[in-house]
Amino acid sequence: MTKHIFFRFKCRVINYLLIFLIFILSSCQTTALFQFESLKAPKIIIPPDVKTFGFVDRNTSFDIDSVSNYYKMNDIITIDSSNYDSIRSLNCYLGLRENLSEYLGADSIPFIKLPHKHFTGDRVYKPMEWTQVDSICESTGSDVLVCLEDILIFNEYKIISEEENWGITDIKYYSVWRIYDPLLQKLHDERILMDSLYSEVSSSSYQRLVEEKMPGRKEISAEVAYEIGRKYANLISPQWTNITREYFIGGDQDFILARYYLENDNLEQSIAIWEKLVESNDLKISARAAYNLAMAYELKNDFEQANHWMRKSVTQYRKMKKEPSEFKKVKKYFKQLTQRTQNNFLLDKFFGE
Repeated sequence: MTKHIFFRFKCRVINYLLIFLIFILSSCQTTALFQFESLKAPKIIIPPDVKTFGFVDRNTSFDIDSVSNYYKMNDIITIDSSNYDSIRSLNCYLGLRENLSEYLGADSIPFIKLPHKHFTGDRVYKPMEWTQVDSICESTGSDVLVCLEDILIFNEYKIISEEENWGITDIKYYSVWRIYDPLLQKLHDERILMDSLYSEVSSSSYQRLVEEKMPGRKEISAEVAYEIGRKYANLISPQWTNITREYFIGGDQDFILARYYLENDNLEQSIAIWEKLVESNDLKISARAAYNLAMAYELKNDFEQANHWMRKSVTQYRKMKKEPSEFKKVKKYFKQLTQRTQNNFLLDKFFGE
């Protein structure tokens, strides 16, 4: 029994020491940082009733595609007669399939490669006919089709020979995507993804640099295509992201106590303290407490309450005779909270809430 009493006493002493340490560290601080993880809504919202996806490679080509067989090595134009179309489409598929969020619930995604079709004239991407979309979806059990309409990858090499040989690879890519929904006969997305990539390697041996260290055209096609698929997966998937918020810990000793509770996963105790402080006759204390309450309710994903307290904080600051420099932090957080509120609205649409 004595041991248990001693243990409880020891725990209290440790807690008091922690509070005292936080008090000492916070005595000269006005604000502190708090980090947490949150879901970021996808840019492309697919209806929540969609459960199965199919990946389609349109497998198209145009007369102008022959330029992708040419590349430069130190400004000397060289032709590569190899065809990397299959590698590109397959790796796009893998990049998409392996990086889709678990929230989409797609256990398996069939890969459908349409018969090759060559077009002459201008580079125009006509959507698939809905009868064809219906047929593919029926045969594969897919609710929607994520379609790679086209993909092109270009590259240039440059070698600089000094004391060390440097190999530089410039890569540019271009891809066209659509998402077909046969039930609604609607395109949930159609866009072009294009970007440039850059790599730099070195070696004392010129031959080793060229033959082993610089990426070959086949490797470039495989790795860049996978990255294109991964990027598109991120556009349709919610992603976990780290968020940092600045909040007030100075002006009253109770702010320090609230910080202690927050950092020890007791948000409700922090809220209780800030709710008491928001009633202060000191406008700055009241405004800071309201600001902290806005952050607290953001952590609880209650954006209606978060925005209520944010408006309360702004109101208190504007009652002051002179706008304090810290009001810049408040305006910055107001914008961040607005963005998070919009993000929450999109997440509700994604999850069908």
